Amino acid sequence: MRLTRCSARLAGVLCAFLLTVAAGVPPEPDAAAPWGLARLMLALRGVKAASGRFVERKTLHMLSEPLVASGTLTYRAPDQVQKITLQPRRESMAISGDRLTIEGGPDEQVRILSLTDNPEIGAFVEGIRATLAGDETALDRFYTLRLEGNAEDWQLLLQPKAGKLKQILSWIRISGSANRIRAVETQESDGDYSEMSVVEDIQ
Repeated sequence: MRLTRCSARLAGVLCAFLLTVAAGVPPEPDAAAPWGLARLMLALRGVKAASGRFVERKTLHMLSEPLVASGTLTYRAPDQVQKITLQPRRESMAISGDRLTIEGGPDEQVRILSLTDNPEIGAFVEGIRATLAGDETALDRFYTLRLEGNAEDWQLLLQPKAGKLKQILSWIRISGSANRIRAVETQESDGDYSEMSVVEDIQ
């Protein structure tokens, strides 16, 4: 599988990772602490398990109309995430430890990739895990971060630092309120754009 194709599909998994954070109920940070990136990271790293339903809209420069997909998301700490697309066709993408598994799609094949053997993809995934862990130091290894707004209406912009990843992905913007995420937007370097929203399962 070509790196560009796999990384583009991983952008969707990144959305899944980030969005599943919103489906849990992490402990509230110290109310006396000022709002900022540290307080947001504290809220994110409290999630141990989460699930939800997503709707994703992709605008591709080669198509005249957006592609719309929907399905389910699940997360289990510390490193397991599954995104199952149910419409318009079934496809499963899962990350567990060092392994990325993709099943289904137009060709109905199963693909397994080692993150160790694919360092650019590995860096992409480690950035994901750092976000889920609320680890600002680790996240800063892969992305330039910019947080705007306040606790009730915030936007976190992630811009990749790594050379090859930067050639594929321009930025990811996550919008939310408190410890809930409303949307994740992904802009790829070739002009393709996606936006995913989630409805959390009631625990």
